[in-house]
Amino acid sequence: MANCTLDLLGIKDSRLRFDPKYKNEATTYDFYKHQKVRFIHLLQSYSCSCPVCCKKMKRNGFKTVKMIGLPSGGLTNIFSIRKQKYLCPSSGTCPQTITKLAEIKDVRANNQISQAVKYQAVSKLGQNISQKDIAADFGISGMTVMRFAQEVSTYLEPNYHYLPQNIAFDDFKSGNFSASGMSIIVMDIATHRTLDIVRSRQNTYLRSYFLQYDRQARWAVQTVTVDLYAPYRSFIHETFPNAIIIADRFHVITQAYRALNQVRIQAMKQGGHGSHVSRALKHYWKLLTKDAARLDFKHYHKSRNFRNSQLCEQDIVARLLDMSADLRLAYNYYQTLLQAMHQANPELLEELTQSAAGMPAPIKQTNRTLRKHLQEIKNSFESAFSNGPVEGTNNKIKTIKKTAYGFRNFANFRLRVLVELKNSYVSLNFNNQIKKAARSIQEQAA
Repeated sequence: MANCTLDLLGIKDSRLRFDPKYKNEATTYDFYKHQKVRFIHLLQSYSCSCPVCCKKMKRNGFKTVKMIGLPSGGLTNIFSIRKQKYLCPSSGTCPQTITKLAEIKDVRANNQISQAVKYQAVSKLGQNISQKDIAADFGISGMTVMRFAQEVSTYLEPNYHYLPQNIAFDDFKSGNFSASGMSIIVMDIATHRTLDIVRSRQNTYLRSYFLQYDRQARWAVQTVTVDLYAPYRSFIHETFPNAIIIADRFHVITQAYRALNQVRIQAMKQGGHGSHVSRALKHYWKLLTKDAARLDFKHYHKSRNFRNSQLCEQDIVARLLDMSADLRLAYNYYQTLLQAMHQANPELLEELTQSAAGMPAPIKQTNRTLRKHLQEIKNSFESAFSNGPVEGTNNKIKTIKKTAYGFRNFANFRLRVLVELKNSYVSLNFNNQIKKAARSIQEQAA
């Protein structure tokens, strides 16, 4: 029965047993380091041989130590262990007195936290739980959890001898780790596996980072999928000379989407605050950004902004466009771009970018950007790759930051992100390492 209880407490050392000196197996205290804990009294004593003369050592009293074990029953278990002290007096075979202290499996020398607690706490980093909550569950500090993670993981450094043939990267708001406040996520876009988190998106930093990879690894990259951020182009051509740049389709459409909204806001300001034009353009702005082919023309509803007239979505859009000539031009440009992107039609796209005369200023600026990256956009028509998986991972990173209430250290931030992302190489190797270490503990106890 005692062995079963010890096993439930996560004790793998078969030589440990309940201390007969204490009548009760456990004593509960309300507060120990500001939390409710249970003290369990154990004894560790066994026959020990001298490491020098191999004779049986004499027992020489006990030394009591405390060790944090796995929680149970909603309480943190603190093991108060009386460890046997051993003595081998000096003799002809032993030139000096040898002393030794009973060892406990699953606990390193001079440590007060068991390996089982370490691996259980580190494995929780793969879930969307704050370090503070993980630490509270196991009766340790938050920094101890991260220190354990750094000790266990041997896969924090990327493999600088390999890069996949198709990569993608995008920036995200990370914090004060870089001057721009933006970091980069690098992904194998074919398998959707995260490769690494880069501290800064500045060209000099990115160039120095990717130049750490072997020349063969960099030259093996065939495609790089990115947004329309112009500074990336120079370093991509220099670092990946054989790669074709693919412009992300989402960011292409976003350019025209933002320009259309700017023109709509200008029309609202021209109509005046509180006017019919301003109210209508504000209320039905989503219909202007909707694909014209998907506008409803069958169902009619009362429209308060148009004197309760029975109108369908197409009728409403037609009336909105009658309010501003610039808005109509911007809307037609946006819808033509949507059509070209959805149909993967390079001829229509090229025709669109060549005819921006008379367009509103925001549309002209967007058109200049699209013409600058015209070949990259055409490359996206011939490839199925996009930055969609990267954008989804960026949302996951935002959730991690929100749960943790931010990070002050980039190394801890990078570690937590790569461990929690299930599609990262670090996460896969990290979990395998934890499982391997847990199996080795069980084998040693057996």
